[in-house]
Amino acid sequence: MKSVEKLNAFCILLLKLVYVNALWLLCTLCGGVIFGIGPATYAAVSVCRQWVRGKDVPVASTFWQYVKEGFRESTATSLLYMLAGTVLIVDLLFVTQWYVKGLLFLLLFAYGLSLLFIFPVMANYDVKGMFFKIKTAFWIGLSFLQYSLVTTLIIAVFYGLFWSIFPGILVFLGASLPLFLLAWMGNQVFTRMEALHHNETKQLKRGKHNEQTHDLKIG
Repeated sequence: MKSVEKLNAFCILLLKLVYVNALWLLCTLCGGVIFGIGPATYAAVSVCRQWVRGKDVPVASTFWQYVKEGFRESTATSLLYMLAGTVLIVDLLFVTQWYVKGLLFLLLFAYGLSLLFIFPVMANYDVKGMFFKIKTAFWIGLSFLQYSLVTTLIIAVFYGLFWSIFPGILVFLGASLPLFLLAWMGNQVFTRMEALHHNETKQLKRGKHNEQTHDLKIG
């Protein structure tokens, strides 16, 4: 019985992801791709984050609410990443000096780490400052490098596998499934960060309490 319930939950989630993928495509096309992909991706990750956290939210209304809510920042962020990515790739194609190429590969690696976490960071933290979020995304990606590498590998396998075997599936899940994975991965990382912060706070309070007790004994 439990296996049937799990299968049913999986099928419902799959249908929701197909729905989110359709909304993502619609929003991206409505924005002429360049001005639509940022808000669409932010909204999709935000909706997936709600599901990962156990909240069953209405898909369409919640998606468009997030599009309106984060339109300006997500558009500016996506344009900045597109510009930076284009510059890095063009430079890699035309630069011949090995040491410059090495530097560019390092910059591309840092760019990839930041890109991987930027939308989960935007969806999870309600703080102002686009560049602060970009910096935070990079440091999280670097600090939790194992998560970054495994997630990148899974997404690469997903696209490579379906592109070679059944490319039609990418029309239905090509954006939403990887974004759901990013939302899930981001939730794992943020939960772990919060737990570490909570433990550090407890240890700090315990240390202060011990110091006060020690001072009282001396007094």
